[in-house]
Amino acid sequence: MDGSFGYRAQLDSGRELSGTLNAPDQAAALSALNALQLKVLELWPAGAPTRTRPLGAEDFKSFNQQLALLIKSGLPLETGLQLLSADAPRGRRSSVLSAISADLQAGLTLPQAVAKHRSEFPPDYALLLDAGIRTSNLSEVLVNLGNHLDLRQKLRESISRAVAYPICVIAAMLAVLMFLGLKVFPYYQNFIQRWMTPSREHIFYGMYNFHTPLITKVILYCGARTPIFAALIGTLVVLMLGFWLIFRKRPVMLHVQDWVALHIPVLGPTLRAGFVARWCDALRIGVVSGLDLPQAVELANSVTGSPALTADGVQMNQAMARGLPLNQITPGQMLPASVAATIQSGIAGNNLPETLTVLSEAYTREAQTRMSIAPAVVTPVSLLLIGVVVFLVIYSMEQPFAYLLRGLAGPG
Repeated sequence: MDGSFGYRAQLDSGRELSGTLNAPDQAAALSALNALQLKVLELWPAGAPTRTRPLGAEDFKSFNQQLALLIKSGLPLETGLQLLSADAPRGRRSSVLSAISADLQAGLTLPQAVAKHRSEFPPDYALLLDAGIRTSNLSEVLVNLGNHLDLRQKLRESISRAVAYPICVIAAMLAVLMFLGLKVFPYYQNFIQRWMTPSREHIFYGMYNFHTPLITKVILYCGARTPIFAALIGTLVVLMLGFWLIFRKRPVMLHVQDWVALHIPVLGPTLRAGFVARWCDALRIGVVSGLDLPQAVELANSVTGSPALTADGVQMNQAMARGLPLNQITPGQMLPASVAATIQSGIAGNNLPETLTVLSEAYTREAQTRMSIAPAVVTPVSLLLIGVVVFLVIYSMEQPFAYLLRGLAGPG
């Protein structure tokens, strides 16, 4: 039976990796790592990996804050994590705290313990911890990461508030239309069939040319099929919700977010500014943590998760590998050319962390400004849409009476 082995290895570039792998024995594990062209620095039996559910956003934020406080207080991590695990409510966070504490007692370092349970943490969290430890700056790194998580949460909440109003307005309009279609339009349809169909009495009164207006026919046709439309809309909502629940943590959803950010008016520029703000802030955390700029770019790519931003970051690293200044690279899909030029200016002025802070704050303000403008644009559009629908309904129901009155008035 295969066993589990923890390892710490080094790439040809000098970057360190840590994690676990399954192998029949330690020799087979060493052979597998060598086959991957990794220089093995440490290899140890890790036992069976602890299976816990991934930490949610709030749980991870709380874990990171508690870890920062433990490190700042100077309390031994093993003891502190045990205490936090005992105080935490039973659930994912408590399980992860216990597992990390047990791994530390078994002799693993904090980055190794986190890498062992990497499925419970964001990408490259272990790398960030390792960089903070190597630069003796772990507490500040975790505090900066906590601030970044606060920024991400605020941006998400602002975007949710911006789109909530138009969604509620449209939902209310659809509910009113369904009510009319089920309760009002059937009676009106009976009225049309009884009084607006040509008959002897109508001919006697001179109503030779009466016909039901097209707009009335369309409204009544749609109203009679309201249950069908309601079922279709409900099915579409359920499918969209199911798609989101199934794929929200998979790469396809990241591509959907990028498509919205690059192509949808009003909401798109807001999302794009938020992505760029988070990318710049994550890059700043990497630089402050002691990572070199290419590694910090990789960290920012993985933290944001945006495929378009990742492609722009890869392009930036390729330009640096060729010795090109960043202000000469081709503008990317998501990352404005001004960002690369400003980063180059920060490098030249030896004040890159401060420059990245300014960039992150600037794009955060831009995202917040756009989100405050969004309701001012979306609200009038929603009200205009409602006004058009109400006008069409009233107009369609009034037209038959107009024809009837003209018929009763007679020719001329």
